[in-house]
Amino acid sequence: MPTSVPSPVPAPAVLLHIGPAKTGSTAMQHAMFQVREQLARHGVHYVGSRPHEKEAGGIALGLAHGAIGRRDPRPESWQRLVDEMATTTLPRMVLSNEDFGRADEAAIDRILTATGADRTHLVYVARRLDKVLPSHWQQQVKARMTTSYEDFLREMLDPDADTWRHRLVMDPQDVGAVLARWGKVLPPERMAVVVAEEGDREALPRAFEGLLGLPAGLIAPPGGPANQSMGLAETEAVRRINRLAIDEQWTPVEYRQLVQLGVVKELKNRAGQSGPRIGGVPAWAFERVAELADTQVDDIRSSGVNVVGDPDRLRVRGQVEPVDLPDEITAVDLDVLADVVSGLRTAAKRMKARTLAGPAADVRGQRDDLGGRQLLQLLARRTAARLGVRRG
Repeated sequence: MPTSVPSPVPAPAVLLHIGPAKTGSTAMQHAMFQVREQLARHGVHYVGSRPHEKEAGGIALGLAHGAIGRRDPRPESWQRLVDEMATTTLPRMVLSNEDFGRADEAAIDRILTATGADRTHLVYVARRLDKVLPSHWQQQVKARMTTSYEDFLREMLDPDADTWRHRLVMDPQDVGAVLARWGKVLPPERMAVVVAEEGDREALPRAFEGLLGLPAGLIAPPGGPANQSMGLAETEAVRRINRLAIDEQWTPVEYRQLVQLGVVKELKNRAGQSGPRIGGVPAWAFERVAELADTQVDDIRSSGVNVVGDPDRLRVRGQVEPVDLPDEITAVDLDVLADVVSGLRTAAKRMKARTLAGPAADVRGQRDDLGGRQLLQLLARRTAARLGVRRG
């Protein structure tokens, strides 16, 4: 039976939060990490020295390469977490990694060997697909994708698609398959699905507080930069920069430094963002999304796992309507361009500082023959041409 207030997992225990991505994971990781000292006073250890141990998670998943522009994952990053879990004396731990939602059987074995299968309690957060899909589109644009939202939807909703991107986005949303994989090792009474409540920022932290036996209100509701999104104009600007990056063959390190750590960071922090945003799914995609959502609900109800919240809240049909997508943006305003250039300027200064400090092993191929000012001027001119600047 679904419940709104979960019971604490019996100690000693590891609460293993496996995401999936775009269900509030990053915000929850930051919220718990910020109060890790208070968690410890209540007998809960937050595993890791940062909110999200992405590199360590890559090793646990068996990945050979890191995300774009990042170094390849090192075994010692995962071993550090393994050792940390083995030596903590607190009765409860929480290990959170949204990438674990796509773990295969070999990765599940690695993870549970580290956490201890006999004391691990799994939590999966399910969120309505009409919210998840637009968020994933923007996330993929920030990872160098140039595909429009509608073309992205066509790929994600194609039942015969077998692309890497389709597997990355949609496989973790198949809650029935995810629970079945983990259920080969964990009993249903040690697995829980938390249903995300759209519009209720306190629901997710309250669920984690309940599972960890924490006092209500200790974990602050998610908010701020950890889950800040961009508007359509900002996303379109990044998509056009992606085309420039591909055409000019920017290295992965250059892309990460200039775009992800420069432009995207600046655009996410824009003051007074206004204008259209992508939210929901258009009419042509609505029925397919509704079918997938209904399957999610049926799979959760038949799984036998603990459920926090009402699974019917995941249904699309009867709760939301198809949306009219905004008109295509053909040019961006000067203020968006200004923020793009500001982000490039910050990134170019960082790259110049790295060059002066000495070349690192993973930055070969950068355009080190250009100084920071020259690089900025070159990129600003070419980016402005791609964006098609509009005044006022």
